[in-house]
Amino acid sequence: METVLFVVSLLLLLVAIAGCFLPILPGPTLAYIALLVRHFFTTPEKAYSTTFLVVTGTVMAVVFVLDYVIPGWLMRKTGGSKSGSRGALIGMFAGIIFTPIGMLLGMLLGAFIGEWLNNHNFERSLSMAVFSFLGFLLSTGIKFIYCIVVAWYFFFP
Repeated sequence: METVLFVVSLLLLLVAIAGCFLPILPGPTLAYIALLVRHFFTTPEKAYSTTFLVVTGTVMAVVFVLDYVIPGWLMRKTGGSKSGSRGALIGMFAGIIFTPIGMLLGMLLGAFIGEWLNNHNFERSLSMAVFSFLGFLLSTGIKFIYCIVVAWYFFFP
């Protein structure tokens, strides 16, 4: 049974890393759950301290919130509109159908169209689409770093 739970936690960790790039999967949350499964069910002695689990759980919650806040914040900070943010989100979900590249292109196109419908300025709309893309890359990078750190502690407690 312990082996089965270890394999389940390992699969959760792999799905978590994929979840860093796919907005449908909560990558950091799944990575933390994998860590908890490993800690409570697959090691004879507890592998992690309570402090470590609380800190990694808190960091996971912060990363989860930042994932939703960063792209919109960066776009608003650079002068983008809600239309651009919504367009980026719609484009990203529409692009998921066409692979991860489609997701990125859909997000760029969606942000551009949303901004263009709002202000009819090509250069400004293009700029906001780029900032939307940078916000997505930043939040994805933060999630990926968290999942890699959790993976490290998963294999080397």
